Amino acid sequence: MMFREAKLVALALFHTFLLAICAANGNQTCRPSSCGEIQNISNPFRLKGDPSGCGEPDYELVCENNRTMLNGARKGEKYYVADINYDHYTIRLVDPGVEKGNCLSTPLYLEWKGMTSTAVLMNCDQPISDRSYIPITPCNATSSSSQAYVYGLLGSESMEVGDIKYPCTISRTIITQFLKPGNLSMSDIQEMLLLGLELSFLRFRCKSECEVKGLDCDVNYGNYTVQCTKPWNSLKWFFLYISETLGVYFYYLSCSFLLLLSFSC
Repeated sequence: MMFREAKLVALALFHTFLLAICAANGNQTCRPSSCGEIQNISNPFRLKGDPSGCGEPDYELVCENNRTMLNGARKGEKYYVADINYDHYTIRLVDPGVEKGNCLSTPLYLEWKGMTSTAVLMNCDQPISDRSYIPITPCNATSSSSQAYVYGLLGSESMEVGDIKYPCTISRTIITQFLKPGNLSMSDIQEMLLLGLELSFLRFRCKSECEVKGLDCDVNYGNYTVQCTKPWNSLKWFFLYISETLGVYFYYLSCSFLLLLSFSC
C-alpha cells in the first residue's frame, strides 16, 4: 500500500516536472503589447519588459508617459511612434520637438539623409514677395530677435545655395516626406512635420527567411516582399565582368559553363 502511494506521488511529481519544462520551452505565446495609441506591438517589435523570446532586441520600443517611443542611435535621442503598419512593414516616427501651435516648432533630431524633400528655413533682411517663400513665425523668436523676416522654402534634397534667389541666411534645413502640392502655408509645413517620417522595417524578414539558410536577400519595397537568392561567388562575378567586357557571345558561353557547375545566370 505504501509502495503504491509512493508511486502515485512520484508520477504526480514527474507530470508536474514535464509541464514546467513545456512551459519554459517556447510554448508560451508572445501576445501583442500596447502603449497609448499603439495597440499592437508585435514581432519584430517588442516593448521593453516583454519576455526575452518575444520580438527582436534591435526593435525594442519603450513606453513613457503612455506614449510609445523609439530610442535613436545617439544618446538621449528619442522619437514618438505614431503608427506601425504590419501589412506594408513601415513605422512612422515623429520628432518630439515638433508641436502643434500658432508658431513653427522645428525637429530636435530628424535630419536624416536620403529623403525626398527638404524645407529650408532662412532669415531675410527684407520682406519677400514670392509665393515660393512661405512666411514663418518660429516658436523660438523673441521680441528682441534679429530674425525680422523668416521664410521657408520647400525643395528636393539636392537643393543648393544657388537656388535661393534673395539675400537671406539659412538657419535650418529640415526634412519632410509628406509633401503637399500647390501653394503652402506655415500650417501646411507644420502638418507635414507632425506626420513625421515613414521608415521601412521590411529588411528584418531577410534574417529569418533567407540569411538563416545561407542565402542572399533581395528586398522589393514596392510590393513589400523579399526574395531569397543564391549567393554570388567570386567565379560568377568574374564571368559577369568578362561578359560585359567582351559582349553577348561570351555571356552565353559563360552561362553554359556556370550551369554545368550548378550555378544560375
